[in-house]
Amino acid sequence: MKESADKMAVRLDDLCINGYKIYQDDCGFRFGTDAVLLAWFAGNKKFAKAADLCAGNGVISVILSTHNCCKEARGYEIDEGPFNLSKMTAEYNKITDKVSFYLRDIRNTETDGTFPSAYFDLVTANPPYMTENSGLVSEARGTARTELTCTVNDVVNAANVLLKNGGRFCMINKPDRLTDAMCIMREKKIEPKRLMFVSARNGKKPELFLIEGIKQGKPGLYCEPTLEIYGSDGAYTETLNKIYGRI
Repeated sequence: MKESADKMAVRLDDLCINGYKIYQDDCGFRFGTDAVLLAWFAGNKKFAKAADLCAGNGVISVILSTHNCCKEARGYEIDEGPFNLSKMTAEYNKITDKVSFYLRDIRNTETDGTFPSAYFDLVTANPPYMTENSGLVSEARGTARTELTCTVNDVVNAANVLLKNGGRFCMINKPDRLTDAMCIMREKKIEPKRLMFVSARNGKKPELFLIEGIKQGKPGLYCEPTLEIYGSDGAYTETLNKIYGRI
């Protein structure tokens, strides 16, 4: 789907971080908890230069830019509509000196000279979760959630090109894609090092996983405790409130 911002139902939402606000398409795909979790998971270690793949409206790059260690955050997006929104967000929050967005196809990282090879300390990806043949696809949200223009293999391959040796790759996805992710990461010389499952509440099966790999890293995977979204009272857990900056 290609469209300009003036054809979307644009709204300005409070990101609740550093007083930043973010532009979103009210009729299209909007960022959710998964994007916030990925930014938190990736941002708990130092980095100077970060790239976000499948950037959408730029929320992950904006959150990563709030870390004191971050000197530069770039977002790469293939759809013109979300790309335009991300640029509007950077300009509105006056962070264009640190955050920038690019309308690019990450499947071309090896042939498109505009992608900086071995440049980043950190690469993040919140890629489409569903394979192309997984069922009906919403026109407004198809490329965001279904592998129509980008696969897990594509994002891992792009991360391998963009990362310095020793750089980190962090991704979020559904548990049924975990085997694919880990196999592809090892094939592309990004060794899985840290894994965390995310469940709605205690006793429920995981709904998401967060994984971190190191380019040219040594084997050895650490599995962190499961992150629970809701407590027994149905409210966000203390951990989630901390992630959202409410505590």
